[in-house]
Amino acid sequence: MISSKPNKLILIGASTGGPGLIERIVTALDVLNGVSIVIAQHMDRLSLASFAKRLHRIYPEEVVLVSDRLPIQSGRIYVIHDTATIHYKHNAFILEMQSMQESYYHPTIDLLFDSAAMLHNIKISAYLLSGIGADGAAGMFELQERGFKTVAQDELSSIVYGMPKRALEMGAAQQVLSIDEIIRDIQQEVYENVCTI
Repeated sequence: MISSKPNKLILIGASTGGPGLIERIVTALDVLNGVSIVIAQHMDRLSLASFAKRLHRIYPEEVVLVSDRLPIQSGRIYVIHDTATIHYKHNAFILEMQSMQESYYHPTIDLLFDSAAMLHNIKISAYLLSGIGADGAAGMFELQERGFKTVAQDELSSIVYGMPKRALEMGAAQQVLSIDEIIRDIQQEVYENVCTI
């Protein structure tokens, strides 16, 4: 089991239609050497626990349901149980729960992306998938402004073309890709990272 901090973060935000898309992504992955994935999927807390268990059955390493303050370790997938932010403290990337944060969305993708935009000395690629509304678009804009990679799902492969459309309209998405292209892109992100560590 890999326990060091990652040198690359892959952030995934999704809402309606997201669980099936995320399962397809995770199914296509090998061990994430040097990479960690943090998932913010709009869903009630009970369903998120079941979702994390499903992902754990299809991923060869650990999938962690995050419900408390937790350091991010390389090679793991994290499903946030409540709205969370990422901070760098004591030589570690820390997921901090924001359970008292009032928001229409649960968990809130914008807060996750906003906090990640403040990080240094780590590569970040953010993907905004199918979903109703605009959550994640503003946070993705902040990531893009700070030079991180941002990708929105295209209309044709989205179940609901709300969140990724808003990201595109705001100029937050550097690329617009189908879900099949996103899967290949994430695989390439992992492969490139393995080749450089």
